[in-house]
Amino acid sequence: MSDDVRDVGWHADPFGRHSHRWWDGTKWSEKVRTDRGGFGIDPPGIEFAPVAVTESVPAAPIEDALLPIKRRPIADKIAVFLGCLVFLALIAVFVVALTA
Repeated sequence: MSDDVRDVGWHADPFGRHSHRWWDGTKWSEKVRTDRGGFGIDPPGIEFAPVAVTESVPAAPIEDALLPIKRRPIADKIAVFLGCLVFLALIAVFVVALTA
């Protein structure tokens, strides 16, 4: 749009994102203005508004994902055994504390 012949100043935003954009005499500036008097900065790099997706498509399943990690049965037995040892140790501590 650098071949536009227009005066330096505020003009309708050719990108359609704001009501006005500043033309510096050679190119569109990042300075923008709204109808209500608000000012802002918006780079003019995008020529067209993004196109919205009109249909919803479900995502494809992940084919290369690993199966859930399974613990070996021995790990469960060790955990139960250690839990029982801790429980018995706590009972012994309470018994000693109550009888002392």
